[in-house]
Amino acid sequence: MPNFGANGAFTKEDASRYSETLESNAIKEQSEGGYTITRPRYKQKRRRIFETGFTNLTDAEKDELQAFEESVGSTIEPFHWRNPRTQQLHLVQLMEPLKFSYAGFGKSARWNVHGIKLREV
Repeated sequence: MPNFGANGAFTKEDASRYSETLESNAIKEQSEGGYTITRPRYKQKRRRIFETGFTNLTDAEKDELQAFEESVGSTIEPFHWRNPRTQQLHLVQLMEPLKFSYAGFGKSARWNVHGIKLREV
């Protein structure tokens, strides 16, 4: 899958799994007395966090998505992702490794991967 969803029509990205939130820019520290001390990050603006998913992937599509995940070093390298709602490209990083769940029946091997969290770089 070129650049993780760059061709949304071919990647089976499930728009019903799409959500968008803002990352907290607070720095938190725990004191020995059990108090939490927070302060804002002054130099960094709040980044967006996108959540998306893929539904009904074949074995070949699953392998292609796993190969893409390994090519970007799972959560290391940023890549371009096309927003399924606005069709705008964003430079993002994976926040956690992908989790695939088997959804096949009988000889039909199908896979879903939901809860993919992407942080804007």
